[in-house]
Amino acid sequence: MQIDNFSVESFPDLNNYAGFETDHKLRVCIATEEILGPVRNGGIASTYYHLAKGLAANGHQVHVLYLKGEIVENETPEHWIDEFSSFGVSLHYLVHATETIIGPSQTWQRRYGAAYRWLADQDRFDVIHTSEWRGGLIYALMAKKLGLAFRDTLFIVKTSSPHLWNRHYQMQPLVKRELLPASFAEQKCVELADMVIGGSAHLLCFMRYVGYRLPKATYVQPNILDFSEVPVDDKRINRLPGDVVHTNELTFFGRLEMRKGLELFCTALDLLERTGNCPGRVNFLGKYGEALPNQNNEKVADYIERKASTWSFEINCITDYNQLEALSFLCSRDMIAVMPSLIENSTMAVYETLENNIPFIATRVGGTPELIAKEDHESCLIAPYAYELAKRLEEVLKNGHRIAHPSFDNNYNLQVWYGFHAYLADLFKQFGGAEAITKITGSPTLTASNELKLPTLEVVVLLRDTESVMEFSEALLVDRPDSIKFLLIDPSLENIAERASDFLLEAGLNCSLMDFIGFPAGIALAKSLSESTLDACILCDGTFSRLGGKFCGELRKTLQINHEFIITSFLSLPDDKVVMPIGGDIISEISFGNAIGTNIICIPKLVSSKVGSILPYDIRYGLIQEYILRANKEFGFELMVIPECHLCSDYYLEKLEEYRNNANSVYLRSMSLIENDNIAYRKLALLPSAQPIGAKLRPALYRDKNRLDEEPVWLLHADRPRKMKNRNPRVVLGLDERNSHLLCVAKGAGTRQLIVNGEPQSMSLELQDNELTLHRFPIPDKWEEGEKFNIKFLLEDQEMTYTRFIRVIKLSKNVFAAVSGSPILNEVAVEEIFNQKYTWSFFSKSENNTAESYPGVDAEDTNLYGQNHAEAGEFVDKDYTEEGKDEPEHDIAKIIHEQGKINETEFKPKFSFQAVIQKSGTTLQRIFKGYTGSPIKGSIPPRELFALDPRVLEGWAWDRSNIAKNLVIVLEVNGNIVAETTANRYVERFGTRNPKLAWYGFRFSLTPEIKQENSEITVRIKENGLVLRNGRLRYLKQMLVAI
Repeated sequence: MQIDNFSVESFPDLNNYAGFETDHKLRVCIATEEILGPVRNGGIASTYYHLAKGLAANGHQVHVLYLKGEIVENETPEHWIDEFSSFGVSLHYLVHATETIIGPSQTWQRRYGAAYRWLADQDRFDVIHTSEWRGGLIYALMAKKLGLAFRDTLFIVKTSSPHLWNRHYQMQPLVKRELLPASFAEQKCVELADMVIGGSAHLLCFMRYVGYRLPKATYVQPNILDFSEVPVDDKRINRLPGDVVHTNELTFFGRLEMRKGLELFCTALDLLERTGNCPGRVNFLGKYGEALPNQNNEKVADYIERKASTWSFEINCITDYNQLEALSFLCSRDMIAVMPSLIENSTMAVYETLENNIPFIATRVGGTPELIAKEDHESCLIAPYAYELAKRLEEVLKNGHRIAHPSFDNNYNLQVWYGFHAYLADLFKQFGGAEAITKITGSPTLTASNELKLPTLEVVVLLRDTESVMEFSEALLVDRPDSIKFLLIDPSLENIAERASDFLLEAGLNCSLMDFIGFPAGIALAKSLSESTLDACILCDGTFSRLGGKFCGELRKTLQINHEFIITSFLSLPDDKVVMPIGGDIISEISFGNAIGTNIICIPKLVSSKVGSILPYDIRYGLIQEYILRANKEFGFELMVIPECHLCSDYYLEKLEEYRNNANSVYLRSMSLIENDNIAYRKLALLPSAQPIGAKLRPALYRDKNRLDEEPVWLLHADRPRKMKNRNPRVVLGLDERNSHLLCVAKGAGTRQLIVNGEPQSMSLELQDNELTLHRFPIPDKWEEGEKFNIKFLLEDQEMTYTRFIRVIKLSKNVFAAVSGSPILNEVAVEEIFNQKYTWSFFSKSENNTAESYPGVDAEDTNLYGQNHAEAGEFVDKDYTEEGKDEPEHDIAKIIHEQGKINETEFKPKFSFQAVIQKSGTTLQRIFKGYTGSPIKGSIPPRELFALDPRVLEGWAWDRSNIAKNLVIVLEVNGNIVAETTANRYVERFGTRNPKLAWYGFRFSLTPEIKQENSEITVRIKENGLVLRNGRLRYLKQMLVAI
């Protein structure tokens, strides 16, 4: 929690529009990262869901652009398209850009570029709503401010939860580096908006405090929530604000994470336990959040479990409810909701509890007090400290708690939102888009007058090399400026400079050659920039990038309406690659590079006259970047990016790689931070922060003499097997190292899915054989060096989901590390699964038996991978066990691997499966005889044994052939039965892999009599006597130890 160093000021609201009516309607788009349906709950999701549904009900044409793409938390993407269509809203899933992005963040910029392109390709929208969170519309807003698109569209940005605000109040760093450019995009979405509507004045004041420049049209209005669309099942007596509710049940209401005050709440419960003033029951109602940094990154579920082990009251965790289910639960009986957040903007939980007359206690932070009537602040708001919460909870449990009044009328707030949009519809009909936007925002129109003279452009080119000069010159014939100057600082380039100048003169362009031989590049550029008499200069540091055909034309359009932006563009490269600058963000530039973009930039005369000279140094890649960052820091001039490829290059990346990591270049680009009065900042800015992981080690250092320069290098654990274990999993991951392909093998019916860093990938099943499939995933060239990629491969059938994880780290160019808790098969091992057709024969001790001896087994088509191995801990048929008890068990995969090992130069012999069967013992024979184990299973998961001086012992047991049946579990101590219980307890953590198992938990209390040193404890299933996995235990040194 942070203490604010700023005061909260007031902002105008939209209440004047309440009740406005018109027959005119708007065409509206809501571009959002979250919306109810595809996600189960959340503040942004709820607000935009109700806005979309309400506007559609009022006759407006509403489209929702879901920026995440086809990623939904429940149901299917198609389901939600149909669902939204049923109430008149068109739902569109954004298809992210497929190009390889060269920029500070591929992850986010793919989304930003695709969002701009989708909006630009649609019929004109009157209004576009979006949140600043994650910065999704930064490029669309830049295009709007440049006057190149969306001139007749009003952009309304809702302030929600910028990462800078989130991290500030949690006192946490930005752990993921890609959030640096995302944070910049969030800021620009607010600053470039036509109108900003915040849910709280507190967040807007924070933004202004940390450096956001809020637009003139900035308002505060409670979020729109139409609770008539949320039919809560309220089973309480009729509750009203002011009623005093007596109950001993508490519910933590909100995402289970640090920011929502989870640790504060649990500590308050510790204090209540200590004083003996405990509640009767405590519920945790919300989705699991990230691991808790202050608890050594402990998972939330484990943290709650650990804390609950010391509490005497009942605990219930509910993590999968949507909004309606959660509110119905809170209204199923009297209980006190607790929302002890460390920071909030305009929290949905408070809206919901106020509207449904649920008594609650919240923290006096952020925008929360703005939602609650002042007379109720003292009773329901506390400081964000555990002792304050414990004290208030103790009073509430003893004396009851009063239901709070809201500070606003929600029905009136709905009239405001619908009236505001009716007013906009009337304005758009009466005046047209651009003029209507001017009237509502007070900003000048972005439409240029036809009477204005076209701005003049001068291209100033500093010659660096010979090979690209003529290609650059030829491009100027297509995209013609008004004047061209070649700057010559190297005498060896004089001939090519004269040739290019003559070529352009003959083509009718005004071209001159400026001699700066002996002068540094900075002086040549600065003098040419200051002496130019045209409206703007296009500075080109070198010719390895060139104009692409429309750059000058687009610049003239934007210079007709604004001369206070520095301007660049996307740049296209071969092989479907695009350089995407993001703007003048110094942190993104020094951390990643390419935030500012290429070596071509447009500087209007108004800007250059105020900023001054380019620094007088002779450094490649850094002079223009330093100038842009200085112009932004000292004068507030923004670098704006045209989100189209109006520049191009054939070998920009090679030149960039050559010069970007030059120490002088890094220093120049960091100067805006280095030149600081605080010496600590100066030293911090001198760190080489732009170096990615592994960047100090050249790729060649990873290679031995037997590897070619371009050959991929994969670093894997040397002590992990590259073959299958004796248990045959349903999904397997392998690696084709030569081609850098991830091999995804799955066996059985069901849906295959591959997810990389949370994003589903397209799949193509290369091989299929009796439901045995292979998908090759080529590691993309566009993956950034120094970044990690978490990959999950799933097979989902009707009952279970089978998963394999692997983490790939790109250390350098064509150099990777791969880590997985499961074996990563090599290519040979994967190929053998498909290509070797074994002649199945089954033996006891003799090799004379044939497959025909065993009915139902096809000697040609049976595949080792297709069989089901018995699971460890399964109940095994007694007669069969006796029959094979003398047979030693062997690792079948190891036997196969050893038989398949041959020298590359030797002839590969025919596979002898008879030897495998002879050595394999009971496991393989058991498979072929049809024994698949009892459907009755049970386990005590290993993490249940970690507690010191445990108070309970928990596990699960079920009969998967009869899921309606609950098994009886027996606890034995030193051979004597001391307790029985039924496995019918809901324990959510047991459903991590198979959700059904969560309903078959059991718990034994461990009394002091049981916890005697060296006591032998056995847990078995009463129905068949099966000892559970990890069910043989010994109590040693205050811990349960599996034996």
